[in-house]
Amino acid sequence: MSDKLEKNSANGAPKWVRLSPSDTAEAVARHARFLARQPKGRRALLAFHDFAGFDFSQSNLSEADFTGSRLTRSRLTRCNLRGTNFFCADLRMANLVRADLSKADLRGVCLRGADLSDALLVEADIRQAALARYNDKGDPQVANFDEIPSQLTAIIAQRANMSHALLSKTFLLQADLTDANLSFVDLRGADLRNSILTGISLSGADLQNANLAGATLGGADLSDAALEGVNLEKADLRGAIVDTEALKLDELKYAILPPRLRLDDTEFLTLLDTHQTWLDSASKHGKRADFSDMDLTGRNFRGKSLSLANLERCVLRGADLSACESAMANLALADLRNAQLQRADLRGVTLQRATLNGADLSGANLGRIEHINDPMRSTPANLEQARLVEANLKGAELGAARLRGANLRDADLSGANLEDADLTGADLTGANLDGAKLSGAKLSDTLGIEGPAGSVEAPRASA
Repeated sequence: MSDKLEKNSANGAPKWVRLSPSDTAEAVARHARFLARQPKGRRALLAFHDFAGFDFSQSNLSEADFTGSRLTRSRLTRCNLRGTNFFCADLRMANLVRADLSKADLRGVCLRGADLSDALLVEADIRQAALARYNDKGDPQVANFDEIPSQLTAIIAQRANMSHALLSKTFLLQADLTDANLSFVDLRGADLRNSILTGISLSGADLQNANLAGATLGGADLSDAALEGVNLEKADLRGAIVDTEALKLDELKYAILPPRLRLDDTEFLTLLDTHQTWLDSASKHGKRADFSDMDLTGRNFRGKSLSLANLERCVLRGADLSACESAMANLALADLRNAQLQRADLRGVTLQRATLNGADLSGANLGRIEHINDPMRSTPANLEQARLVEANLKGAELGAARLRGANLRDADLSGANLEDADLTGADLTGANLDGAKLSGAKLSDTLGIEGPAGSVEAPRASA
């Protein structure tokens, strides 16, 4: 195969080599033996080859070389591509669902329209490529360098983990990065105009001089992100986690932000009393409480009733909701960092994409709630894609709770009831599960716990 490449690349620009399916399968098999350090193994050196439409699904191609190769519409689902060289490769419309591209060289790559859902790109290098052009004599002293930016326009990368990746000056226009992890990513000068960034984690990311105009960032985590020079014109930041100091930056003047109304004590208590009247009268009197988009930082709700109340996108950081009756309340996209929720009644609550890092939910009831008029029907608590890093859920009731994609890293779930809970794709790495009940729980693709499919520990990127 190397002889073919040499002949095609002699005296001119390289031409793409198209291997037969049998030759390709043999190259993959030899590479597997190479990785296993077995006899007759050989690293897959497949630079400038044409694999358009080829199916590599579930192959181990880590450390292979696909420099400049064509892989348009190829299938690379669940492939091990750790450390693989895709320098200036063409991966347009490729299927990379659940592929592991950690530490891969993706400089100058073209991934337009590719599907990277649930893929791992931890510490991947996706910066622009620099190509040297020499004179006719090949003199390196007079080389000129062309910069080729990586093209990730219109990719689908829902729930992808790109933490610590290098993405400076990358084109990510109209990309779908819903619930993706881009924490501590270098996005300086990147173009993410009109992208869907709902629920994305950009914690600690460097967004200096990046263009996020028109992007949707509902529920995004921008804590500790560098925002100097970023373009956020008409970017929707409602429900996003943004540092208090960052909100003062001129860069956020043209973003779409919630009004963040703050109530005085009288207004606050009146709203609670009116809501209580609404509950007691079965909605005949009073009014349902609507705290949506309000700043309720540090407020005391202890023992109060918030059942069926609307608290969507509100800030409840450090608030005291202990022993609070909040059944069926809407807390989607709410900021509940370090909130006190001990022994709270949260049956059937909506906490989808809410941030509860460091919150205390010990003894809280997040189980299902039965419908009064139809005992055969019940509504489980919805914590899908919620952030519960280092949260205290000791002894909590989470039976049948919806926890798909939830981040429970280092959470305390000791003695918690998770029977019949849906933990599909959740991250439980470092969580304390001593005495937790998991009978009937769905554990497909769950990280940090040995489920039926033998899920493995989540990869930890170096800080």
